[in-house]
Amino acid sequence: MGRRLVLVEGKDDEHVVKHLCRAHGIDVDFDVEHPSEDGIERLLDQVPTRLKESDLERLGVLMDADENAQSRWEQLRDRLRNAGHGGIPDLPNQSGTILDVGDEYRSVRLAIWIMPDNRLPGMIEDFLAFLVPQHDAMLPRVDRFLDQIPVRERLFPHAHLPKARIHAYLAVQREPGKPLGLAITFKYLDATRQLVQPFVQWIRAVLIPDGEQP
Repeated sequence: MGRRLVLVEGKDDEHVVKHLCRAHGIDVDFDVEHPSEDGIERLLDQVPTRLKESDLERLGVLMDADENAQSRWEQLRDRLRNAGHGGIPDLPNQSGTILDVGDEYRSVRLAIWIMPDNRLPGMIEDFLAFLVPQHDAMLPRVDRFLDQIPVRERLFPHAHLPKARIHAYLAVQREPGKPLGLAITFKYLDATRQLVQPFVQWIRAVLIPDGEQP
């Protein structure tokens, strides 16, 4: 199999992907890069360019919806169309978009996931909140704590509330302050929750050869 590459927005995203893969027995012998330290525009601009790399067979793109998942999709869709790639749909697939792009000589599997679930606004921290164990009693306490902080006294912008929420939750576990990826391995976040299964299936489609799919 040729090179398998996943583009993400930052190091936290990289570690979340790798720890989720390990939790589900998926080989992590693939490359993860986060070229978007200069912003999401940098990641979006790189996608058409990376598709031209001769050794590339699978390309996953993982990005946050932020305020609007459809708007984020359109940013990438338009870049792909402008680069000459046909068949790019107007809407993302709610189960993660998977396309085969290329020409008569070469095709690349392109898979796109917009955090948290290809529909809702938000980011990877919203997705990780899906992994909080069922019937957990601590997250509601964290939510009440955050709600009690007057907006004018919050040191973080409202857009980063999901980050504050998940990190506050991890700050009150048995070993406080585990990074996001390790929180999966330590089972503070439950990788078996049903809500995470579409993302795991998307990852499998990106990284596992078709003949080896379970």
